[in-house]
Amino acid sequence: MNTKLSNFFKVIIQGQTYLNMFYLLLSFVLGSFYFIFLVTGLSLGLGLIITLIGAPILFGTLLLWRVFAGFERQLTINMLGIDISSVPIKESKGIWGKIKVYLNDLFTWKSLGYLFIKFPLGIISFVVLVTLLSVALSLIAVPILYHLTEIGVFPGAFCITSSNICFMNSYFESIIVGIFGVFLSFIFLHALNGLARISGLLAKSMLKN
Repeated sequence: MNTKLSNFFKVIIQGQTYLNMFYLLLSFVLGSFYFIFLVTGLSLGLGLIITLIGAPILFGTLLLWRVFAGFERQLTINMLGIDISSVPIKESKGIWGKIKVYLNDLFTWKSLGYLFIKFPLGIISFVVLVTLLSVALSLIAVPILYHLTEIGVFPGAFCITSSNICFMNSYFESIIVGIFGVFLSFIFLHALNGLARISGLLAKSMLKN
């Protein structure tokens, strides 16, 4: 029981917690980039397929999304500590041989799906991260804001209201809210760790080859 309680509170001092949060933040940035790149590359290549440059654009896009998928795999391994197996693709002579190998490789299409999924996943990760941290930090800041209001730094009276009824108008109540915010922050950090873990397992299932 003490071990579980200790693990619950240790989350705030574990470096992996902050790596997980940075990974979730990166998911939004990278997911947006992958989506723009894929939509642009595939649309341009397919739109010009009847010309001489359409096919090279598509093949170039394919090569780059495989590179991005490899980067994502390495990012997941290094930041989340989740092992993802990788088997080198068989080399083939000639451009047409390489195209055939890449098109027949399941990793090519699984990685394409993953990079598209990364966009909505990144948005969800960003929204959850910002929302949970904002709620926790807002509650933790209540005692400080209350004190600053009481000493005249902020004009007026600090009061959290519901239906025009003030239910917090003392130092004691503000401290209780702050303590509740601290407790919530531990819960939220565990939730963010869980979200990062789910994201890592998704990467593992789609980026192994």
